[in-house]
Amino acid sequence: MQVFALCEALYEYSGLAVLRLPYNFLNDMAAQAVARLMQVNPGLQLLDLTGNEVTDKGAAAITEVLAKPEAGLKALILRHNPIGDTGALAVADMLRSNRSLTLLDLADCHVAVKGLIGLANALTAPEGNRSLQVLDLEDAQLAAPQDSTYQHMSRMLATNTTLTELSLAKCRLVDSQLELLTTYGFARSSARWSSLSLRANRLSPFSGPTLERLLALPALCRLQRLTLASNSLGNDGASALARVLPTACPDIRELDLRSNGIGDVGLLALAAALPLVNSLELLLLWGNSFSPASSRAVAEALAAPALRRLRSDLRPYVVDGEVALALQEVE
Repeated sequence: MQVFALCEALYEYSGLAVLRLPYNFLNDMAAQAVARLMQVNPGLQLLDLTGNEVTDKGAAAITEVLAKPEAGLKALILRHNPIGDTGALAVADMLRSNRSLTLLDLADCHVAVKGLIGLANALTAPEGNRSLQVLDLEDAQLAAPQDSTYQHMSRMLATNTTLTELSLAKCRLVDSQLELLTTYGFARSSARWSSLSLRANRLSPFSGPTLERLLALPALCRLQRLTLASNSLGNDGASALARVLPTACPDIRELDLRSNGIGDVGLLALAAALPLVNSLELLLLWGNSFSPASSRAVAEALAAPALRRLRSDLRPYVVDGEVALALQEVE
């Protein structure tokens, strides 16, 4: 009942720009109340309903408002709500007519194959949405590899020119699907990507050449954030990144390679490459297999003058004359 009273109280407040209601056990009726508030308050710029109990019915109420020409919302965050495929398709229908949204977060929304394909099609040019810049599809419910899904995603990547940030974290992506997205999607893209997250997928050391080719593409020449944590890239994957990052990613600011099964060969290659990536400001590398030799090499790289702005989750220290690395929090 509190959210209904809150929405009624805000009806007359024309200055409302941001509404955050995360983790409040809000259901579809509450979402409908928020939708009514959006109708009477077109100045709302950001709506955050993270971690509630909104299903496809609540999503439909919100997207109905956003499909209208006067809609002005720029950021819609529905992560951790069980909207499912039906809700995702309602979002997709809305995207075809909406011209205000620049950020859409559907992480962990129980979206599966139908929903992902619907969203991809809604973002595919020339008829697709032309305003969205940031898209988070983390933890799409793909029980098994679905190449058909990634074919639709590839077509969207190849034709959409406005997206700049994409998260496919926890989407059960395997090497062959990354190859598909790279060859038929990013390689044909004329967008300028600034952030890509492939965290917690199923990428193996054999994905190294694909990652190397991906990062060398013109569409990713302005990449600033790359998240590959919790895969299984190993030495070959890390070595591929070490070869390509110094030359192909002049603007890279953040690199996350935590928990990738990288051993000495890959870590030594990364240590040699790091001083050449002087744009780097954040490096996350904990959870890999450091030996005294690779610990020493990484510690020396972190101390390089070219990386004086670099923050890392690794803190070097010396024990009995040997360099070791400890985990530290990064702000």
